[in-house]
Amino acid sequence: MSKRKPSSRRASSRSKGGSVWSWLILFGVAVGGIQAYEHRDTLLPKMKSVVASASKPSAPAARDTVAAKPAFVQKPTQTVALPASGAPVPPRSIAVVDSSTRAGQLPTATLPSPKPQVENVSLGAKPGTFAFCGRSGLNNCVMDGNTFWMKGVKMKLAGIEVPQTDQARCMEERARGFTAKVRLRDMLNSGSFQVAAGGQGAEVKALSKSGMSFADQLVREGLARRAGSASPSWCG
Repeated sequence: MSKRKPSSRRASSRSKGGSVWSWLILFGVAVGGIQAYEHRDTLLPKMKSVVASASKPSAPAARDTVAAKPAFVQKPTQTVALPASGAPVPPRSIAVVDSSTRAGQLPTATLPSPKPQVENVSLGAKPGTFAFCGRSGLNNCVMDGNTFWMKGVKMKLAGIEVPQTDQARCMEERARGFTAKVRLRDMLNSGSFQVAAGGQGAEVKALSKSGMSFADQLVREGLARRAGSASPSWCG
């Protein structure tokens, strides 16, 4: 009896076992293919999303950049020298700003007062243009030592007081008041003169001729006195 028969039987059993596994694999593949075909409507979108996500490159991780902090610089400390006695140093004086210059405000400057307008008056070369009021009406006439009418407008010399004639308290005042009245008429009839505002009302005027003030001339002659002065009475 030959010894080679058992080896042939073992080889035939191995070949049969390998063929069974091959059929099982093919059967599984066929069943899987049938299932995939039947559910192709749901599997295809999932497969596309998986393929797209697999093919998308991954974004590199962002690196956190930390700004370099500046190096700490130590400020120099100011040293104050103390006196030898060890007494405390008094604080520095602070400059005081004037209230007029705060918040950009400048001190108001005093403006000069405007000069009064001067009018040259010339009533012609005819003598006796001015008379005493009463005989010629209120047109170019003299009322007293500092009151007169010119072209129907009442005017009064500025800055002086004259003795009265109608309301005199004594004969001396009456006589001095009449003298002042005559002197003012003569100055008005001496030719052209200048008239300027006296600053005490519309009718108060400053009269002058060639730089000479009519009011100052009456004061120098003793026929008038400065307004508000503490001079004695005209009656002495």
